[in-house]
Amino acid sequence: MSTYKRAIKEIIRFKSTFDALGNSRVARKLVGDIGEYYVLRELEKRGFSPDPKGGQAGYDIYLPNNDIRIEVRTSLLKNEGLFPKEVQFYGWRVKNRGQKTDDKFDFLVGIALDNSFKKPKFYIFTHKEAFKVRDVNIGRFRNIQKKIAIFENAKAMKEAIKAKSKEVTPYEKYINRNQGQFLNKWGKIKA
Repeated sequence: MSTYKRAIKEIIRFKSTFDALGNSRVARKLVGDIGEYYVLRELEKRGFSPDPKGGQAGYDIYLPNNDIRIEVRTSLLKNEGLFPKEVQFYGWRVKNRGQKTDDKFDFLVGIALDNSFKKPKFYIFTHKEAFKVRDVNIGRFRNIQKKIAIFENAKAMKEAIKAKSKEVTPYEKYINRNQGQFLNKWGKIKA
């Protein structure tokens, strides 16, 4: 069993233990870690030799043989008070306001996790695709300049647009309507 597979298994076990105690907040702090382990595992399965950077490089994973930088963002289904309470989405920050450079990564992998942490969905965006989203101004999250949201379903996206049309960018609408161009598209990351 690979190291990353073992780490994923242990995080899920840890989460189950804390969920049983009624303290799921502790396990939720591990969302980012398990997301990175899932990506590392997927890259290894595809023949890459990933180098986890541990937050020290401005990106999460480096593929030294290919000179590729990968940023990993992981999200549970959420609302965050941005839309009507029935609207759920997975959301990933692309760029912070005031961020000095736009070229911190070559690929953004957005991971949509279910509450069990067991069935990740991987959305792979090239740098160019990720930066096609226009700038946003979200009152509660003023530091976020660019973001990508994948809505739970078409109805949720429609309700989000109806409630706050400026918070759902045209390219996010495109992504949601054409998820097959991004979901599990590991071939974008060339070996």
